[in-house]
Amino acid sequence: MKRALIVLTASENLIFYWERVRRARIFKKMRARTPAYPGIFGVCLLVYVVIAASAASAADSLLYLEAQGIAGYSSMDEGAVYHSGHRHDTMQKNGIGIDYIKKFSGEYGDWGTGALQLRLVWEDADNKPQFQVYNAWLKLKTAPADVWFGHNRAPFGLTAYLDTHAELLQPLSMYGFGFDRDWGAGISRDFANGDFSTSLTLGSGMALKAEGNWIASSRVSYGVLPRDNYNIGVSIMGGKRLNAMGYEVMDEAPATLLLGGADFAWNHDRIEHKAEFDMGQMNDMAAAAVFYRIGVNLLEENRLKFEAQYVWTKQSSARADWFGLGAAYKVDSNLTARVMYQRDMKTRDNSVIFQLYYYRLKN
Repeated sequence: MKRALIVLTASENLIFYWERVRRARIFKKMRARTPAYPGIFGVCLLVYVVIAASAASAADSLLYLEAQGIAGYSSMDEGAVYHSGHRHDTMQKNGIGIDYIKKFSGEYGDWGTGALQLRLVWEDADNKPQFQVYNAWLKLKTAPADVWFGHNRAPFGLTAYLDTHAELLQPLSMYGFGFDRDWGAGISRDFANGDFSTSLTLGSGMALKAEGNWIASSRVSYGVLPRDNYNIGVSIMGGKRLNAMGYEVMDEAPATLLLGGADFAWNHDRIEHKAEFDMGQMNDMAAAAVFYRIGVNLLEENRLKFEAQYVWTKQSSARADWFGLGAAYKVDSNLTARVMYQRDMKTRDNSVIFQLYYYRLKN
């Protein structure tokens, strides 16, 4: 009875504030920039209600507050820019957000986890606000494997397990090979010396949009990076995906995708290596990609990091490559300052981006 009252009260509060936001002028702008907005809100509401249902239990929960400032210069734009990647990419842009994680437990221990990670950013290309949903999933622990559904990482390549949510330098998923997040469901199983994950998702990325698109992905790995200092993975991804960049759907006709890949992460002393190679077909054309990043950690508690990376992609006869340099300094436990230089070899664009990133656990 107590748990039911908590759910009812929490849901009523959320719907009350949702109605106030829906009537506001800013919501109309946000909705214009976010396809399938009602569907996204419905998923977030479901996650919220399930999390609220466990509020009366002894399960642990963590709430992080997030804010970031982005500014830089692009030679191609011949002036200031306020995003770190392509103007339609979701990361990184000026904005605020929350990151909420909840552990569900009962009489016999933990039985699941819920996560809700949201951002409200300023879309500088169109001078409009944009509502972004990153994590919005529920994961249930079962004897054979963990089962999740919602908006989560698709198991393919380095993006399957490396969190680059706050970083300026990005992996291959931000260059069209794989997804940072996708809507769907999946299962995962940890073993003593590695793990296995598989999922069936929409293949629309950030946007919750179904036009006959679907993606099946799987990844198996050997090595536990925090323990063994290495992880080797093999991935496969296939189906029909939407041609989308962030929330911008470029073509609503699903395109054929079939990729296989291998990735590698190795930490040696203060030096970190990350590499990935993908090959297959995209849009019925031969495609391949190569990624390599090296980083070195300095000072106490690795407060200072320098990185360099190279990205090469090819679709049919169209080739592109990028070279990037980055530095990050942890001012304190909550604030990190980053800078990135990136050279687009194809367009000859030179960009320098600065970031202040704030991420604090709310007590």
